[in-house]
Amino acid sequence: MTSTSIANMEELKNAIRELEDQNYVNEQFMRRRVEHIVQNLKPLNIVKNLVHDVIKGSETRNNLLRMAAGLATSFVLKKFFRRRA
Repeated sequence: MTSTSIANMEELKNAIRELEDQNYVNEQFMRRRVEHIVQNLKPLNIVKNLVHDVIKGSETRNNLLRMAAGLATSFVLKKFFRRRA
């Protein structure tokens, strides 16, 4: 609908109908979005998405590798300095 002025009752009814239709479409879109978000927040799907990202080679995989390297380095350094003390 354009931003023209409404001159009579018929145009007003048509404008209301168009807005109601637009509201319905927006509501359905939001319902689908919420359902998608709810599905993605389920623990099983979080794990599946994480595994998929790691296999696919995304940023998540790089972050996990860096974290693992940091933990391994920390472990080795602790063992090394405990032996020297």
